[in-house]
Amino acid sequence: MLAVFEGFAVIAGVILVGFILGRSGVLGPHGQQVIAKLVFYAGTPTLLYVTVAETDLGLIFNTALFATGGSALIVGAALFVLTKWIRRRSTGEALFSAWATSYVNIGNLGIPIAAYVLHDIGYVAPVLLFQLLVLAPIGMAVLDGAGKKKIDSHWYSGILPVLKNPIVLGATAGVAASATSFELPRFIFEPIDMIGATAVPGALLAFGISLKDGWGIPVKGTRSQLSYITSAKLIAQPVIAWAIGGPLLGYDGIDLFAIVVTSALPTAQNVYIYSMQYRQSEALMRDAVFITTVLSVPALVIIAALLG
Repeated sequence: MLAVFEGFAVIAGVILVGFILGRSGVLGPHGQQVIAKLVFYAGTPTLLYVTVAETDLGLIFNTALFATGGSALIVGAALFVLTKWIRRRSTGEALFSAWATSYVNIGNLGIPIAAYVLHDIGYVAPVLLFQLLVLAPIGMAVLDGAGKKKIDSHWYSGILPVLKNPIVLGATAGVAASATSFELPRFIFEPIDMIGATAVPGALLAFGISLKDGWGIPVKGTRSQLSYITSAKLIAQPVIAWAIGGPLLGYDGIDLFAIVVTSALPTAQNVYIYSMQYRQSEALMRDAVFITTVLSVPALVIIAALLG
């Protein structure tokens, strides 16, 4: 399982650079916010366009996605209901808690694990597309809708913010390009590709900067929520994915292993980036990313021992 640790080492290295930059203060007091906005408005939308435009959309409809996507939707919905209606927290905290359990680190950690452990990057594409085309737009629609003032009663008031969201625009453009086999001229595509390449390291750097003052015990009021998120992310989601993919759909061997591994990946850094953009549950999401990333190491090792 050396490849699993190599994947985490890549992530840790970039986060460490962000931490050093934050501690040194060379980026100034607003460096983290600038990087986060760059990732949100430029890096992620262009990465989304490039990824989707160059991928056969048929990949997103394979049956294995019923296991990975289904488990994500089940645990995400459960955390949303628990947070919103049982614990009576805000819609924003409920949505981000749902994202923290269902939105896995498929882009940063999933890719090296797919390459070195599963020996096939193809296992990443369906999960990545599902998150970017389904989980992200739906979540942002909920957030944008919850942020509207009730006095604005126009029928289109809840739609316009979603249509103007850069993540949604990138996804829509990518789907259109893939469906029509449209190709941009190289002198246009290559700059877009270069900007998209900043999304992953940018998100990791922003996360590293957030740790500049150290990480301590989560503040009172978030600890129980973090325990729910962590348990759902690293225990419930992979178990449900195994149950759907194995006994229900009949997958076994490396295919079932891939389903469970991709479902057990930690919370994606993008969730923390989104929390900074929406100014909602930032500390909770930072801690969720940190804790699930650390604990996912033994979780993935255990999964590899059982199914690998």
